[in-house]
Amino acid sequence: MDDLSLRKLILTKLECLPLIIPADIGVAVHQGVVILTGHVTDASHKAIIEFAVLNLPDVKALAQKIHVFADVEFLETDEEIAGRLIRMIEWNISKLEKDVRVRVEDRWVTLTGHVGCHEDSEQAGQFAKIVKGCAGFTNHLVVAVTEEGKSAAMRGLRFWNLG
Repeated sequence: MDDLSLRKLILTKLECLPLIIPADIGVAVHQGVVILTGHVTDASHKAIIEFAVLNLPDVKALAQKIHVFADVEFLETDEEIAGRLIRMIEWNISKLEKDVRVRVEDRWVTLTGHVGCHEDSEQAGQFAKIVKGCAGFTNHLVVAVTEEGKSAAMRGLRFWNLG
């Protein structure tokens, strides 16, 4: 059996297991070696998965990085952090010139893209600091200069030059 077929078989098996949420388990296969990643809520669930996978045909070995989190309520995945942060930004940062991208890796947030003003960039950075589960952040947001912004800046310069 090739690796892709074995992976599909494992995913099908996971869907049949009681108490297991297949979407929480990642499956990779290379030359018959199965790599499992993800999280479960109980150590017995991890054992169920291991037993089921090791007893499938053509599985030569199993490497697993499944984490047990007793209380899923406190689980802070990169996906949860990214989703929470992007919602905070969407609700609170001005719509003009907003093109913010959030990348989260190992709970570290990186903000990239464009915002309408310096205050929006600062506010996005503040959100990254306070979002639950974030270990730290890098702010690479760029303030986009619009024609409206240029006009306002020129009016301000003219005002100060009149002095």
